[in-house]
Amino acid sequence: MLPASVTPPVSAAPRAAAELAAAVAAATPGQRNWEGPQQPVVLVEKMAPEEMQVGKLAVVQLRVHCVGQVPAWDVVVTDRVPAGTQLVDARPPPQQGPQGELVWRLGTLQPHDEVSITLHLMPQQEGEIGSTAVVQYAAVASSRSICTRPLLAVEHTAPPKVLIGQSLTMGITVSNPGTGPATGVRIEEDVPEGLSHVAGSQLEYEVGVLRPGESRHLELVLRAERPGRIENTIRVVGDGNLHAEHRLQLEVIAPQLAVAVDGPRRRFLARQATYTLQVANPGTAPAQDVELVAFLPRGMKFVQADAHGQYDPADHAVYWSLAELPPAKAGVVKLTTLPTEPGEQRLKVEGRAELGLTAVQEQVVQVEQAAELLHAVKDLDEVIEVGSETTYEIRVTNVGTKAATNVRIHVQMPPGMAALSGDGPTRASGDATQVVFEPLPRLLPQEEVIYRVQVQGRQPGDHLVRVLLASDEWPTPVAREESTRVYQDR
Repeated sequence: MLPASVTPPVSAAPRAAAELAAAVAAATPGQRNWEGPQQPVVLVEKMAPEEMQVGKLAVVQLRVHCVGQVPAWDVVVTDRVPAGTQLVDARPPPQQGPQGELVWRLGTLQPHDEVSITLHLMPQQEGEIGSTAVVQYAAVASSRSICTRPLLAVEHTAPPKVLIGQSLTMGITVSNPGTGPATGVRIEEDVPEGLSHVAGSQLEYEVGVLRPGESRHLELVLRAERPGRIENTIRVVGDGNLHAEHRLQLEVIAPQLAVAVDGPRRRFLARQATYTLQVANPGTAPAQDVELVAFLPRGMKFVQADAHGQYDPADHAVYWSLAELPPAKAGVVKLTTLPTEPGEQRLKVEGRAELGLTAVQEQVVQVEQAAELLHAVKDLDEVIEVGSETTYEIRVTNVGTKAATNVRIHVQMPPGMAALSGDGPTRASGDATQVVFEPLPRLLPQEEVIYRVQVQGRQPGDHLVRVLLASDEWPTPVAREESTRVYQDR
């Protein structure tokens, strides 16, 4: 007896083929039972009588059995009518192939399914009779994976302002806001100009793996080197072309010093000169422990200073101090000196402050010598009688620092008085109305000479004698007058 068989409905094979085609075309995971190793096994067996007789109906049977642990898909059995026979009937009915072959499309066979195909043949010729049946089927395997997306994010913070020469600490936070682990994560920093790090300008820190939702925080210490606004960029990179960056702006502030001196650039010897000194902070941060120093040249003598300036004889310098000088502010002081030597004198002003700040300014003062003549006129007899005589004494002194040349004295008589004679370091000439002394070639500094003029009172009244003084250095005459009273005795 033949084993029990399963005969699929006629529509089962097309439905199975359509299901398989749809699963392949969907490009999505298949059924759960398609996962793992898929090894369908289909056995086919063809049974026929050992002997047939011409003209007597014979039965040939095909048995298709799924003996594996998974289904066999798109099972197709192909056979031919044996040569020398005629097909009388077939169950289930086959389709005809392109070459006249018999085709049974069985669809999907589940494990332990068995299909039986029966052929009724009529032998027509003597001899060996038979044909070969072929079974074809497909195996289906599926897999599924969860696809995640790692992401990287980075932020960093720093003080908005930092003083030059000081350290600043940047707080860096790198995180993975994605759904999968980020691997090969590292932080990169190109230290911008104006900042520095002991390890150099290109820094790198290995983070490793960041799980979804995980973050790491670290600190980066840099040193402020140059004043100005700076943009700093932190980058984070990882496997799979992951990257992110964050920028921030900060400012390196710094004090600065600038000094200036304003005052006479040309001065005569022994004439005091007052100078205005200024120290300013054009920087962006307060300058601390500011010191202003005026170094006097050898040919200048210290006279006085305001704003608590202290003169140090050992350094021949004047010192001022200020605890703090705010940005964009300036301090102004005054210094009075006395030139004591002729020639070029250099007044040096220097500013100093914390952080090694310095500023220097120099002013060249040309000190010149000058002749300065003073003359005094004195009547030795302030009151005389008409007809009597008196003497005018004229003292000329060079109170300058340079010899005066061609010193000239000219004495003019008023009406009512007459010049009689003149006596002095040079010869006198003239008439009753005036006395003119020949020029004195040279009058040294601090030297004094005396001229005398003898006059006679001729009319009563108060009379003014006028004395004119001039030299090569002072060509415009300077006048002095002396009064004498002349009376008439009755």
